[in-house]
Amino acid sequence: MAEHPDPPVKLDRAEVAAERLATALRSLPMFRGLSTQDRERVARVAVLRDYERGEYLWRAGDPADHLTLIVRGQVKIVRHTESGDVILEIFGVGEPVGAIAVYNNIPYPASAACMEPTTLVRIPSADYFELLERNPDFARAIIRELTRLTVALTRKLSEMRGQRVEIRIARLFLTLAERMGRTTAEGIEIPLQLSRQEIAEMVGTTVESAIRLMSRWGREGVLITGEKRFVVPSLAALEQIAEGRDEET
Repeated sequence: MAEHPDPPVKLDRAEVAAERLATALRSLPMFRGLSTQDRERVARVAVLRDYERGEYLWRAGDPADHLTLIVRGQVKIVRHTESGDVILEIFGVGEPVGAIAVYNNIPYPASAACMEPTTLVRIPSADYFELLERNPDFARAIIRELTRLTVALTRKLSEMRGQRVEIRIARLFLTLAERMGRTTAEGIEIPLQLSRQEIAEMVGTTVESAIRLMSRWGREGVLITGEKRFVVPSLAALEQIAEGRDEET
């Protein structure tokens, strides 16, 4: 008599959500050094949430009461000014968003919005600080990330002063290539969707200037715009522009 396999176990909604959260925590580099017990403790207080493109996580001035980490997608930090929006930073998978404000217990100084469908892990700040006290390795990982973010923002603001738009945009894409680029047969692929408006907001220029430059770079093969990605055929060529060794046109 043939044996019939047991039917698959069907999980209820709460069990599915718990498994998604556990998988997300295991995937985040910042939690890999935690013990199983500490990860389970985090899972009891953390929330996994999905967002749509364009949806705001918070607005400038909102209380920074959760540590937020990206499981999937991209998030931009935007400062709204009288002369227009300025994108201060872009965060990707595995990175904390707004961590400096949470760590210093101050309101968010800028807004955060999703650049594509995004999944986040959010941990209440009280539980986050308890985790820092309990786990030195986790605390060191957070401090390293906060230092990197501070240095990157300081460097970006410094580079924006007095530099030609072409240099600023070249440095922007060199930074993106370093942070999230991957090698392909075509060159370095940056899997990120950025509009010309967003590029302009990141370097402090007009959208018309960004359109003209990106169109010229596309024709010259300096930077190729694709569907939800950019390709840098030659980092050396982009570095030459970023260093101001390219002739101004």
